[in-house]
Amino acid sequence: MFIQSFLLLLAIGFLSAGRVPRPEERIIGGQNIEIEQAPWQVSLQVNGEPHCGGSIYSKDIIITAAHCRFDKKKRRLEARDFLIRVGSSLWNSKGTLVKVAAIRSHENYNSTNLTKDIAVMRLSEPLNFTDKVKSIPLAERNPAPGTVAMVSGWGATSTYPKLSYPVHLQGVDVLILGVNQFFLFAGSYGQTSCFGDSGGPLVVDQQLVGVVSGVFEYCDGPTQFISVSDERSWLLNAIASIKL
Repeated sequence: MFIQSFLLLLAIGFLSAGRVPRPEERIIGGQNIEIEQAPWQVSLQVNGEPHCGGSIYSKDIIITAAHCRFDKKKRRLEARDFLIRVGSSLWNSKGTLVKVAAIRSHENYNSTNLTKDIAVMRLSEPLNFTDKVKSIPLAERNPAPGTVAMVSGWGATSTYPKLSYPVHLQGVDVLILGVNQFFLFAGSYGQTSCFGDSGGPLVVDQQLVGVVSGVFEYCDGPTQFISVSDERSWLLNAIASIKL
């Protein structure tokens, strides 16, 4: 228990002592995985380029991060700006591209500290579920510190000497460090998320426990995730409203 508490305090300390988490635009220390290993994973694309990740909640609902609604120039993106690739390990081919009909971000999202960094999207047409396209249920409670989780995405795989992005989906196992009033923390130096993984899934026992929110500037420490169980009520209400 002391070690778990120490790790959580260490993560929170890093994230608050001048090392401000940056919104994600790879997975560090991961490896290629096939889409069948994470069939809920989707690629959010803007202008033909990968922008963020997301998770399939139902045949027409995607869960992602609120900051994914903005481009690098801080311009607010609308539903028409997105295409979602589903059912492929490659962000640039195979699978299916689907348009987005509507988006709802958390009304209390704060772009400065990334609190309430969560959003839902409604697709323009329902998905056909296969072994490569599946939904993932929402976790009802946070995982205990020390639990092994998997995070996946097409984010940067290295930051030095420059950012390097994969075409093939990456996945890595990370340890849950703990939660505070705003975030769930997981990962460590050498095994963590990076720029481009934003909005993607943190998964324990085939349940969505977190949404990738922010990372260290050089992706060299824990990732902060939005806790799905903490935001479960908001998610269910938002999904109901966006489907109207």
